[in-house]
Amino acid sequence: MNILLLIPIVLPIVAGIHILKRNYKEPKSREKFVSTAVIVNAIIVILLSLFARGTQLTLLPIIPNNPIQFKLDNLGAMFASVVSLLWILCIYYSFEYMKHEGDENRFFGFYVMTFGVMMGITFAANLVTLYLFYEFLTLATIPLVMHGDSIQAKTATRIYIIFSVFGAALALMGIAMIAFAGNGSTAFAAGGILPKVLTGATILQVAYLFTFFGFGVKSAVMPFHAWLPCASVAPTPVSALLHAVAVVKAGVFAIARVTYFTIGPDLLRGTIAQSVALGACIITIVYGSAMALMSQHLKRRLAYSTVSQLSYILFGIVLMSADGYIGGMVHLFGHAIVKITLFLCAGAIIYKTGREYVWELKGIGRAMPVTMIVFTIASFALVGIPPLPGFFSKWYLTVAAFHNQGNALGYAGLVALAVSALLTAIYLFSICVNAFMPGNGFDYEESNKGVRDPNRYMTIPLTILAVAIVLFALCLPSLINILSL
Repeated sequence: MNILLLIPIVLPIVAGIHILKRNYKEPKSREKFVSTAVIVNAIIVILLSLFARGTQLTLLPIIPNNPIQFKLDNLGAMFASVVSLLWILCIYYSFEYMKHEGDENRFFGFYVMTFGVMMGITFAANLVTLYLFYEFLTLATIPLVMHGDSIQAKTATRIYIIFSVFGAALALMGIAMIAFAGNGSTAFAAGGILPKVLTGATILQVAYLFTFFGFGVKSAVMPFHAWLPCASVAPTPVSALLHAVAVVKAGVFAIARVTYFTIGPDLLRGTIAQSVALGACIITIVYGSAMALMSQHLKRRLAYSTVSQLSYILFGIVLMSADGYIGGMVHLFGHAIVKITLFLCAGAIIYKTGREYVWELKGIGRAMPVTMIVFTIASFALVGIPPLPGFFSKWYLTVAAFHNQGNALGYAGLVALAVSALLTAIYLFSICVNAFMPGNGFDYEESNKGVRDPNRYMTIPLTILAVAIVLFALCLPSLINILSL
């Protein structure tokens, strides 16, 4: 049974290499192979998540006390399952969208490989294994960010590489310090593995800040956020995964592992390291929302929104309490579904109209009703209108901030959440209102002549995502039960 943990990691990587080497000439043949590989892998992930939790596999003892090791715990199983299901929807959406981008073999090759790398991150049993696949993730996504080889794409890729290398160096130093403090081990266990005598120790605080900001580069924590809006030049299916389930969530996932499964919150609660991390989250929450409001480019607006929303998750994690952890994790999963929906809606608009700016979307709701209704549902969810996903996560985050004793930054976080919610409502609802109610005298026929929703390859995934957003509340009790420490 243990060896089965390798299949979801290896299968997509081998399939991606096959796509690159085969260089399919017929789109239908490539689509059949890609969809089969992704669906089979998703089924294996879900079956393992249901029936193989606690299974552990040790491969290579590269570093003493830190072998290449995989283990499927509750957090990893849930994250892997959500990633797998969203990957299926993105793949089908991409079959249509990538027709106007070109170089589809390269795209689908690396797109499928990235799926396997993400499974390596979610299944990792220690920080060394996680870090190894975290670096592979950067390598696998560079060709995706650079897809199209335009000047803007090359510039975005250079920025992405520079930030990623810097973040990786910080994280590596932090991991080495954690290993030194923990007698060489960086294994994951609920509550952490380090001895209580290290509570508040300077070496742990420094190590935590190194890992927080190192992994925080991919989580777009200020001042290391600039790469993410730049990367919005990538094809929309890439942006959707970057912002929803792959790169940025890998950073958040890694910080959660360090905080709750390696060092442990009890050793860090009330320290300067916690205050610095909280301060960075609070600033990023407000800054990202303000920049989203100011941006008129649709995908960049959504990118800055991601900058802000990721720090909602990190804020919950860094509060280092049970409610904070639950709030952060609920927002992680809710945001994954909601943000991938918003990006895919934006992609549908760009694909059918070529319009990329907010002011160009007046009256488009009548021409593309499915796309804009789904966009509106996702907007309500991100703002936090009950009973949609954003409401529940913000409830837990608010409760956790109120209960954060001895740290005034918890209350500052409440203010940041309120300000961000208001700004989020403005920058998303303004799009929805103008799409459906552009004002008296608006010429629908002239402004949106020939515009309509895309075909079923794109609208079916959008519809499924909208249903998932609406039904999220029904899954919430089970999600909280699984994720509780």
